[in-house]
Amino acid sequence: MELLARRTCSSARPNLRQRHAPPLPSIPRALSFLRPPHQRAVHVCVAVAQPGDDSNRSEAAAPSPLDRVTSLFKPLSDPALNNKLLALAVGQMLCSLATLIHDSYLPVYIQDELGLSNTKIGALQGAAQFLCQMSKGVSGVVGDLLGSQVRMLVFGTFITLLCKPMFAALSSVYGIFGLTACIYWFFTAKLLDRLSKGIREAPSKAIMNELARDSGDAPDAAYGLRQSLGTAGMLGGATMASLTFALTGKSYEKTFLVAALFPIIALVWMCKNFKDELITGSSISAIAAQNRNLSLGPEGGTSSPPGASKPEGESGPGASKAADGAGKGSSSSGSPPASDEPKLGLLAKAKVLFTSFRPVYWQALAVVAILYFARFDPSFLSLRAKQVMDKAAIPLLTFVNTVIQVALTAPLARIAGSSVSARNRLLLVGFVVMIACNACFLLPYTANMKGMFLGSGLLGLHMALTHSITISMVASYMPTGVVPGIGRISGTAVSFTDLLLGFVLAASNGVAGMLSDWTASAGYGNVGCFLGGATACTVAGILLIILTKFGDLGKQELIVGKVAKGKA
Repeated sequence: MELLARRTCSSARPNLRQRHAPPLPSIPRALSFLRPPHQRAVHVCVAVAQPGDDSNRSEAAAPSPLDRVTSLFKPLSDPALNNKLLALAVGQMLCSLATLIHDSYLPVYIQDELGLSNTKIGALQGAAQFLCQMSKGVSGVVGDLLGSQVRMLVFGTFITLLCKPMFAALSSVYGIFGLTACIYWFFTAKLLDRLSKGIREAPSKAIMNELARDSGDAPDAAYGLRQSLGTAGMLGGATMASLTFALTGKSYEKTFLVAALFPIIALVWMCKNFKDELITGSSISAIAAQNRNLSLGPEGGTSSPPGASKPEGESGPGASKAADGAGKGSSSSGSPPASDEPKLGLLAKAKVLFTSFRPVYWQALAVVAILYFARFDPSFLSLRAKQVMDKAAIPLLTFVNTVIQVALTAPLARIAGSSVSARNRLLLVGFVVMIACNACFLLPYTANMKGMFLGSGLLGLHMALTHSITISMVASYMPTGVVPGIGRISGTAVSFTDLLLGFVLAASNGVAGMLSDWTASAGYGNVGCFLGGATACTVAGILLIILTKFGDLGKQELIVGKVAKGKA
C-alpha cells in the first residue's frame, strides 16, 4: 500500500526527492539488496519522477565519503527509532570511557600496591564477571515485568555513578584502614562496577533487538554501531588515563578520580533522551510511532493524541507496531484483556520459555561459549605487558586495539548482516586472528614492546571481526515479542543468554589465572592464559565449521523474521 502511494505521488509531485527520499546507506550497487525495501522503493520513485536528472541519479549511485560515514550512524531505516538507538549507544560510550580510565591501571595497582597473585586476580575478575552476567540474567527479566527496559537501563547507569568514586578512594582507605580493608573495599567496588554493567547490558540489548525488529532491519549493523561507539569510549578512556597518569606524577588516586566524572554526564544524557519512556513506562517504538503520527497529522488530515486509535487505512508506518508495543507498556493501549491469555503454572511457563528457543540458538550459543574461554579479562594482558615494557605505556596498548575496533566494527557488522555465509566467514577469520594474537603474547620471540603492540593490534582486529557479530548472531535466533502465557520475553531471552554465558566467563577467568600462575612458576612468565585462549579459538572455529556444514548455522531462513514495515 505504501509503495503504491509513493509511486503515485512521484508522478504528481516533482519535488518528491526533497520531501520523501531519505539519504540512502552507502552500500555498493552489487549489494543493493541489503537496503530495506522501503528505501529501494523510494530510489525507484525518484528515478521515475526525474528521469532526465542524470547528475542526481549519479549522486545517489555514488555517495560521497561523508555519506558513507554518516550512513554507519543510521543502521535503522526508521529515523525516530534510529535516533533512540544512537542516544542509547552514546550513553553506553560514556560509561565505557569511565571504566577504561580506571581499568587501565587497576590490574597493575592491585598487584604492585596490594600484592595480589595472578590466581587471586583471576578469581576476583571471574567473580566480578559472574556477578555481571548474573545481573544481566535478572535485569532483562525485571525490565519485562516492569514493562520498561529503559527504566532498568537508567537505574544501571545510576549504580555506575555511585561506584566509580570508590576506586578513587582506594589509596585513602589503604592509608587509614590498612591493606586488608583496602582489598575488601576494592573487591566491593569492582563487584558493584560489574553489577552496574550487567544491569545496563541486558536492557540495552533487548531495546536494540526490538528497535531492529520494529524498523524491519537486521540487528547486525545496530550492534556494530553500539560496539563502535563503546570502543570509541574505551579509546578515549585509555588515552585520558595515560595522560592523567603522566601529568599527575603517576598518581593512581587522581587518575581514578577522573573516571567518576563521566557517569554523571551519562545519567543526565539518558534521562534527557529517554524522558518520555521513563515517565510513561511505554516502549520506545510505541512512543516513537505516536510522535510520528502526531507529526504526520496535518498531512494526513487529522492529528491523534498518544494512545488514540486510527482507522486502518490512515495508520502511518509502524502504527500497528506502536499499538502492540504500547499495549505491553501501558494499560491504555487497547490491548487484549488479560483474561484472553492462557493461565500457565511456573513449570508450564518454564517449558514454554525453553521450547521458544530453537536448536539453532543452542548451536550458536555453544560456539560463543567456547570462544569466551579466550575472552578472559584484559587484566592478564596488562600483567603480561608490564613484564616487558614500561608501565606508563600500557594504556597505549588499549589505544591501538580500540582504534582498530572503532574503524572496522561497524563496516564489518554491515557485511555480516548481508548473509549467514558472510557472517560465518568473518567469524572464522576472527578466530584465526585471535590465535595469532595469543601467539604474540605467548612466544618469547615477541616478548618485547613491539610484540605487545602487534598483539594488541591483532586483538583489536579480532574484536572488530567477532564481538558484535557473535552477539548479533545469538540475538538473531532469540525469540522476540510476546509469547502466549508468558508475555513479552525480549529482555528475558537476553537475560537467560547472559546468565548462561556468565558461568562461562567466570570459569574462563579462573582457568586463565591458574594457567598464568602455572607458567609463571615454571619460569615462562604470565603466558598460560594465552595458550588456553589459542586452544579455545581453535575449538570454536572447528565447531562453527561443523555446525555450518551439518547443523543449522548455515541456514539463512532460520534468522528471526523481521517485521514488515508499513503493514497494517
